[in-house]
Amino acid sequence: MTHLFVHYHLRPGGVTRVLQQQTTEFLKRGIPFVTLSAGPASSIGGQHQMVPELDYALQHVASVDDFKESIDAVVRNLPRPHIWHIHNPTLGCHPAMSSLVHELASKNERLLFHIHDFAEDAREKNLQSLRQGPPWFPCGARIHYIVLTLRDREILCKAGLPQDNITILGNPITPQPLIASASTHPQLLYPVRAITRKNMGEMLLLASLSPDNATFATTLSPASSRYQEEYRHWQQIAEQLDLPITWAIAENSGWPLEEHISQSTHLLSTSTQEGFGMAFLESIAWQRPLIGRAIPHIQENLARYGIAHPYLYDSLLIDSLEFSRQSLGTKTELIKRVRRDPSSAVIIQGENFYEACSWIAAALSNDHQPLPLSLIDSFHPQHHAEAVYRIAQRLKDAPASPLICADADCVHRSFDAIKT
Repeated sequence: MTHLFVHYHLRPGGVTRVLQQQTTEFLKRGIPFVTLSAGPASSIGGQHQMVPELDYALQHVASVDDFKESIDAVVRNLPRPHIWHIHNPTLGCHPAMSSLVHELASKNERLLFHIHDFAEDAREKNLQSLRQGPPWFPCGARIHYIVLTLRDREILCKAGLPQDNITILGNPITPQPLIASASTHPQLLYPVRAITRKNMGEMLLLASLSPDNATFATTLSPASSRYQEEYRHWQQIAEQLDLPITWAIAENSGWPLEEHISQSTHLLSTSTQEGFGMAFLESIAWQRPLIGRAIPHIQENLARYGIAHPYLYDSLLIDSLEFSRQSLGTKTELIKRVRRDPSSAVIIQGENFYEACSWIAAALSNDHQPLPLSLIDSFHPQHHAEAVYRIAQRLKDAPASPLICADADCVHRSFDAIKT
């Protein structure tokens, strides 16, 4: 048996971090595997095969037949059976992946689909790409899905996938507790790439409402050109309003990320849309209190493990307008309004309403401790890898079966219902 980890690339990011931990744990256990990706390979241990055609960022992607041939040339001589552990195969970011997946499923290959993100979740271009190919949620006795949250499993079950073919498995994380920051004032770090769904304007709003000695920082700028205009807009507004924000410190300072985390007193998250929400675990792993916006399905999922961050709000209102739902222009005007009149901002947490300035000051006070490390025991890479291997063993022994496909339109409707 050969476990085939397949991912489009190994550039820095959430999926690459998961893959790094999976391969590290497989190496420890002596489990045979090969990683297929467009590279670079330096961050992955074990046997790695470069397949340039896997990179969806290439300007000229190979034809579907050439893509399949490149993959087959790498795997044809590897010991069988093959366990195809494909990260985000249904995301619609690669024109040829759906065709490859459908062909493998039709041949009763053993497939483990690791779903980190959904094209149906506000990725319209990806969804359009998927609709031009074969059905993209196949199911059979030799096909299994890993999803990150209870919500995701429920969506796929509603669309017709059997619950027995789906495992909820959160992203792995290793405790890396840091000593308390020596800073005498609040330093909030938003460890994020500053794209639209991270709701960067709300960071400016919180900076406007925070005590005068509080500072804010982000770690990474957007990698995609489509986010650059909005990113520059928020940088300019922060400068105009003299807000204490430092941008992309992990890129500009020359220091490793761990150094910036060590200096921080709190982590921040204002994101409105996450598949799993690593920040909600990283704050525990790094031993930094987390403040910011709650995401309902993330909090519901974490509650299964006893994790409840006390300083996450459900809504942030300015003159009765929910900030996160406004247009870019309206958000900008609301930030300026709050700058003139902080009392116009209200935070809702559960059934309680608070003056935003008072709530934030309380959240940033020095007597708040991070949540205990023991709460993330279930997410240790060792437990994660063991769960993956158990699924692979079941697939190895599973018989061939007829192929069915889930209703992708139903998946799309489920995500639309969440947004409304």
